[in-house]
Amino acid sequence: MKHLLTLLALAVLFLTSCDNPQNTADSLRKEIAGFKAVPDEKKQLAIDQSFVKLENQIRELEKRGDSKAAGLKDQLISLRADYQAAKVHRALNDAKNAIQGIGEAVKDSAKSIGGIFQGSGTSND
Repeated sequence: MKHLLTLLALAVLFLTSCDNPQNTADSLRKEIAGFKAVPDEKKQLAIDQSFVKLENQIRELEKRGDSKAAGLKDQLISLRADYQAAKVHRALNDAKNAIQGIGEAVKDSAKSIGGIFQGSGTSND
């Protein structure tokens, strides 16, 4: 019986630590860093879900009157700013790549048109 209570206490401790708001904030920080390095939709979805989880955890702390809520709110604001900056960087990078692609297409078209005129000029000689 004593072993069962010990195992139960360990399980509760483990589950509580998994749902620790600070762990969520730390995990979110890592997810955002990964998104900055290699942005993709899957990471973006995971980050959005982590934000919802952290917001819910902060609300629960506030309901209990826990003083940790204010510090976590500050972290949440900072994490949101980091995430927004990463999304802006991604958008700018996507736009840059699109512009480069358009530039290459225009350049290739100009070469093709130039080749047509050169080809017609050489046939008249």
